[in-house]
Amino acid sequence: MKRILISFFVLLISNNVFAKTDIEFILDVSGSMRQLTDGKPQIDIAREQLLAQLPSITGDTQVALRVYSHRIEQANKAESCKDTELMIPFAAVDKTVFETKLKTLTPKGYTPIAYSLEQSKADFNTTREADKVIILLSDGEETCGGDPVATVKKMIADGFKVVVNVIGFNVDDVTRKQLSEIANAGGGQYFDAKGSAGLTTALKNATQASLVIDKAKTTYGNEIKGGDSYETAVPVELGKEYKLNHHQKVNFFDYFYVDLKAGQELTASVSTLEKGVDIDANNKATENQSPYAGIQLHDGSRNRLKSEELIGAPNATKTVTASAGSDGRFYVLLGSTYDAMNKDHVTFKISVLSRGDLGGETDAGDSMEKALPITYQRYPVNFLTPADKNDTFKFEAKKGDIIAVGYIPNAQNSPSLNMDIMDGYKQKLFHVFILADQGKKTDPINIPEDGTYYLSIFSDYSIDSTFGYTLELMRVTPPSN
Repeated sequence: MKRILISFFVLLISNNVFAKTDIEFILDVSGSMRQLTDGKPQIDIAREQLLAQLPSITGDTQVALRVYSHRIEQANKAESCKDTELMIPFAAVDKTVFETKLKTLTPKGYTPIAYSLEQSKADFNTTREADKVIILLSDGEETCGGDPVATVKKMIADGFKVVVNVIGFNVDDVTRKQLSEIANAGGGQYFDAKGSAGLTTALKNATQASLVIDKAKTTYGNEIKGGDSYETAVPVELGKEYKLNHHQKVNFFDYFYVDLKAGQELTASVSTLEKGVDIDANNKATENQSPYAGIQLHDGSRNRLKSEELIGAPNATKTVTASAGSDGRFYVLLGSTYDAMNKDHVTFKISVLSRGDLGGETDAGDSMEKALPITYQRYPVNFLTPADKNDTFKFEAKKGDIIAVGYIPNAQNSPSLNMDIMDGYKQKLFHVFILADQGKKTDPINIPEDGTYYLSIFSDYSIDSTFGYTLELMRVTPPSN
């Protein structure tokens, strides 16, 4: 069995630096994890020890959870050997989410180590500049005919830069040999674990070994110079890490811009490494131990929307986000209002995500004229944002139809909402109030006549952050003839 854990972050330790790191836990939930160790099933021990390590993973570390052999029993070997699932995509560590997901797991199938490693490659964000490390925890060897050693070698030969650390949990000599070879192939280390206490130590050591990154391997972004004003602002390549090509005096700013379409969301982040800078009256720069950095978001009317400052904070990151309610230009200003910025120890990145509705790039408007057409089906990808707190859809219905509408929040950060259904004359046929973080399926609604009808989901108040939801339009009875 096997488990992959990946973790790291930007940090200074003597002559070593922690770089940003992506961590994926690949948890083996094959049948052998039912075995008892220290009076408890091995899966329970693994769950407890994995959760215990999460608080040590801090900063800008991204973490994911992949598991395998948790759904298909061994009676169906062909399907069990393909039973692997990304349960938690990469995000900042959320212990509650991990605990909830881990509680659902029951050991069942075979041990597809090679196949799970192969699938894990697609879980990583290839546009994010971060170290990628795999810590594999297994209580057994490959049992699905794959070759995990060859799989890791091929991943690396194909250009996937990953380090593989491996933990063997109560393994025999044959398994230990295979797991050690996997670690060697991945340029990592093998850690042997006997019992609950041994697993605690192995997980801790494997994680710490993964955190120490040679400073020589650290990248500092691509040099760029912004404009001196809104008029001379410079466009940037999205998702690319940059650094300024000059030290920045306090209260001076470089201007960049991004053009957004309605429904898109812009995220800009600024990060420090370990050094700040003093700039005297003669423009002489002297490095110090207190890095400063600041980032601001302004809209097309040049109003400041968001701002963040890193004040004497080494190896830290701040992020600002803005949503576009309509097509328009947004400006990103880089500079600190507190102190000078060291060009070699401050990086920034700008990204844009689509927050369109119905799984597409287009935002459902806030009026009948801007409504998106829907049919009787489920639409799992829709968004409301601080700049877009009303989504309007339209659909065709006939007299005598009986319909219902379903709403499901996709995360635990949705506000209370209203749902209206209106006819073409803006006469309200139905209204329902939806409580925060709750789903709703309406009572059956009778359609009085043939025509186009409008469904509006909206908030009466401001929305603090972007959230997604699933929408479903249902026909309770067939259309009248």
